[in-house]
Amino acid sequence: MSFFGVRSDTLGKLILVPAASTTDFRSVLEKGNILFFPDGGFSLPPAVLPALMGATQDARSIHKNIAYKPNVDRVSGLIDKSESETVRAGMREYSRSALEFLSRILPEYSRGWKVDYASFRSIEERGRDLPLTKRNDLLHVDAFPTRPVFGDMILRCFTNVNPEQPREWMTSDPFPQLAEREADHAGLDRYAALSGSGLHNLRRSASRALRGLGLPLVDRSPYDAFMLHLHDWMKANEAYQRDCPKYRFDLPPGSTWLVFTDVVPHAVLGGRLALEQTVIVSRKSLANPSLAPASILEKRAGRTLTV
Repeated sequence: MSFFGVRSDTLGKLILVPAASTTDFRSVLEKGNILFFPDGGFSLPPAVLPALMGATQDARSIHKNIAYKPNVDRVSGLIDKSESETVRAGMREYSRSALEFLSRILPEYSRGWKVDYASFRSIEERGRDLPLTKRNDLLHVDAFPTRPVFGDMILRCFTNVNPEQPREWMTSDPFPQLAEREADHAGLDRYAALSGSGLHNLRRSASRALRGLGLPLVDRSPYDAFMLHLHDWMKANEAYQRDCPKYRFDLPPGSTWLVFTDVVPHAVLGGRLALEQTVIVSRKSLANPSLAPASILEKRAGRTLTV
């Protein structure tokens, strides 16, 4: 049986509600809940785990995880390049299975989403030595430095393939509350002022032109720029990390969970051996587009932030 997890006022408690009680998982996810499948939700192809369990991940900060890019069928983050074909085959099968599962339970999203990376998180998170802005154990919302979303949303499907150890998560109140309390302190007005400005338009035009020449420059909207800043600001803000509401969940071996990681502030406190597939969901396909972080920030700023 499948469930969705609802945040609880009791620290550490996960309330489980049968999936049969809802006919549209979109509203569950968009409100900032974790859609939780204790039985995994879908079956992993038999070849996946043998292909991945011996992978030697490059633990340097440049490679937080072993990454798989479905659109180009390429894997990165390995020390031993001779493992690439085996690991790529395993990641390809996980990605395919996860996308089929997501398409089945979220058909409205799948019609317009963009398939992003999959990853294998093989390293123990507790005590991991990473730069502050790359640490997973600090509460944050996701934003991608090299892949701006222009107001669309980051949906991630996680599977704990550790046979013995839970994946230890902590979350806080979702984006509507986060924006109400912290967006102004984080400098939203400064990023909103970029929208439509001559300097910003010039930078974007130059970025597009130089990318056309093969230079790795990123064309991002004021929304994407603010979300990248908010990601780092949250991790560096000791008062937020200390004082915000916190909800802890242990996601058991074999379970799968789905969450909009740009809606739900989250941190990973412990665990290793987790798989993940990301898709970028069009804001137009949401059950309630007003709950999208971009919609919330645009209403607060009084202007469009995604062009």
